[in-house]
Amino acid sequence: MRKIIGPDVSFYQDSSTTPQGIDFIRMNQAADFVIIRAGQNLWPDSDFKDNWQRAKQAGLPRGSYWFYDSRADPKQQAELWVSLLAGDRGELPMFADLEETYNGPFKGWTHWKTFLERVRALVGNNKEIGIYTAYFYWQTNAPSPSTQPAELEYFHRYPLWIANYGTDQPLVPKPWTADEWLFWQFTASGDGFFYGAESLEIDLNYFNGDAQTFADRFHVPLPQDPVPPPDPSGNRYRVTAGSLYVRQGPGTSYPAVGYLLQNDIVEALASNADGSWLRVRRLTDGLTGWASSTYLEKITTTPPPPPSGGDQYRVTANYLYIRQGPGTNFPSNGYLVKGDFVEKLEANSDGTWLRVRRLTDGLTGWASSTYLVKITSTPPPPPPTGAQKYRVTATRLYVREGPGTQYKSIGYVELNEIVTGISANADQTWRQIQKSNGLIGWCYARYLVPTGS
Repeated sequence: MRKIIGPDVSFYQDSSTTPQGIDFIRMNQAADFVIIRAGQNLWPDSDFKDNWQRAKQAGLPRGSYWFYDSRADPKQQAELWVSLLAGDRGELPMFADLEETYNGPFKGWTHWKTFLERVRALVGNNKEIGIYTAYFYWQTNAPSPSTQPAELEYFHRYPLWIANYGTDQPLVPKPWTADEWLFWQFTASGDGFFYGAESLEIDLNYFNGDAQTFADRFHVPLPQDPVPPPDPSGNRYRVTAGSLYVRQGPGTSYPAVGYLLQNDIVEALASNADGSWLRVRRLTDGLTGWASSTYLEKITTTPPPPPSGGDQYRVTANYLYIRQGPGTNFPSNGYLVKGDFVEKLEANSDGTWLRVRRLTDGLTGWASSTYLVKITSTPPPPPPTGAQKYRVTATRLYVREGPGTQYKSIGYVELNEIVTGISANADQTWRQIQKSNGLIGWCYARYLVPTGS
């Protein structure tokens, strides 16, 4: 069963340095719904009205949430929330976000109840109201199930949106039962750009049911399988600078997530309004981010031909220069990285240098055979269709032959690289992944966060 998935967003997903805001058209192609922050305390979210309207225009089923703040009167918070909706209360529930720790005069579950009751009085019985919280926060701050069971049971009437990360099933607090959650926020580290946001990361949530259940419960059209727009074909560039930073956003004010080197080949995925920055992905390892277009030269040649059936090799050096002839005295055309797969085209007289072609992008030249291991079997198969993708959160993460540090390293992945999940060990602490260049191995799961599939 395909999981019904959607992000929750606020003004944090809108960069203050760009005019366009969240791309809800793009989000609708990648997600099934969105839950939008309306405000906190007595402050409307600065992007709420715009987000609310544009998500509707894009065709996304919408829910709203209000971050309850103990420093402000509960009734006034409820009244402001309902007034912001202005009669358009969305297709999904209105969620009271209960997670604050300000210790204001309206702290505690009795004031939560006041807040919820006021919302109910204003919207009537035809609008579903829910609760967002986390397991341990609820355990600490809600009525006690042993000494206040009746008070706790009051909250049972509200469907639960639970936050719990890094697990296959969420922890659910009483009075709800283990499978009695409506939505589950399973990560705060989704791929923001994949879902149309301007933030690097985004919260992602599952609905507890299939597409038909979702459509029936919220009276919306049946969700279709997300079909994100394909990456542009023939949109490849060569790096002309000696080194070029890849950044989290389109400008030098954004932090760097890595760098490109001269002659690296990248594929453009998006651009800013004036085309001065491109969001690119390096073909060799999937490094993705924004780079200045000043140092990117468009490649007009056709994609590389498929392998011709010659011997194939795997690169064992971290970096291996590709040269115009068989020797270090020849200029470099670029370089290979550890785990790259190449096809042998010819060799020099003593076999110390091979003329090779990289399978991913056709980069061709001479490389020292010392750092090339012949592949005796067929290359790794492509990852399964629809497999879960993961983003690397460590600066550099080793890929090993088996699920543990006792196994030999066969390569590595770098910060923000996107890999495909294949399997996991019994306790889910290690995941078997496949890189974009075909390298398959095991990585420590702590540094892999789910992203778009």
